[in-house]
Amino acid sequence: MIMKWIKNNWIKLLAVLSLAGAIWGNFPYVYYQLMNWIVVGAAIVTAMQASRKNNIAVMWFFLFVAVIFNPVAPLYLDQNVWRTVDMVTGLVFLLALFV
Repeated sequence: MIMKWIKNNWIKLLAVLSLAGAIWGNFPYVYYQLMNWIVVGAAIVTAMQASRKNNIAVMWFFLFVAVIFNPVAPLYLDQNVWRTVDMVTGLVFLLALFV
């Protein structure tokens, strides 16, 4: 049972861990680029899962997250703004792990 949970949620867990690292760490820029790819992937997977369950509001929220963290056309925000966005997004992914 736990292996099935890990199989279905590993990318969300990786997103939570990478977002936590972004909040409390001071890493080179390449870390944040990699984190953006992870978060976008996790957001798309979560949006697809929400779509399958006909949870349209959650689907649109995670598609919005994918746009915000888009590594191809990144947003350039202040570091404090990004920390807040990272914290909120990490908490939402954490919640998505258990809902």
